[in-house]
Amino acid sequence: MISHTSRELALLHARELVRDPKYFYFALFFPFGMLAIFLGIGSLIPQESGAPDFLQLVIPMAIFLAVTSSALTVTAGPLANLRTKGTLRLLGTTPVGRARLVLTHMLARIVMVMAQTVVLLALAVTLGKVEPSRLPALFGIALLGLAMFGGLGYLIGGRLSSPDTAANVGTLVQLAALFLSGLAFPLELMPDAVRTTLSLLPTSFFADLMLTQMSQSDPAHPVWLSILVVVSTAVVTVSLAIRTFRWDQGEAG
Repeated sequence: MISHTSRELALLHARELVRDPKYFYFALFFPFGMLAIFLGIGSLIPQESGAPDFLQLVIPMAIFLAVTSSALTVTAGPLANLRTKGTLRLLGTTPVGRARLVLTHMLARIVMVMAQTVVLLALAVTLGKVEPSRLPALFGIALLGLAMFGGLGYLIGGRLSSPDTAANVGTLVQLAALFLSGLAFPLELMPDAVRTTLSLLPTSFFADLMLTQMSQSDPAHPVWLSILVVVSTAVVTVSLAIRTFRWDQGEAG
């Protein structure tokens, strides 16, 4: 059962999220805007016989952006903003604790990503790019990715004092993860040493995990290994985020 304090704190964070349109509406609509762009590009690419279907990557990319926008941009910036306004300092004088603050802060992001993923998967089925039997797996993969990237978002927002800096760092991590994971730019086109190195990044394992659910994709890693890497990375990053979280701008270490 969720305690009354945790419930009220989660509602407070949800209201803070919705009241900040700069972050909220970007994270909410950005994946769908990029989806429209990807679909437009895909419709312009001639489909040769036997060639990979570019549109097979569109849904994984859109889910990737939904997860990372909520976990990074819309987490790091608003959290740093709470520190700047002194809200975190005030909460630090209560029995809330770092772990409860992070978990209740994440609840609104989880709900948002769940809603976005449901819509994206419905579009994927409508477009015929995902088999209905694969929807539960993709939904679960999105939540795993949210846990992993969420840990990174709280590492950034839990330390930086400037909301703009935290948001910009989060966006940089998001874009780097997208372009270096093999979703937006095929790793096969890179030199062998670079491809091997990038394929071992946790973010690449997350992207690869989504590709296992696409009928025409060729994942680089087995499913069990990708799940193990993503879950392990999530545990490590969330633990570090909680341990290194700062209540106040002047707090040491």
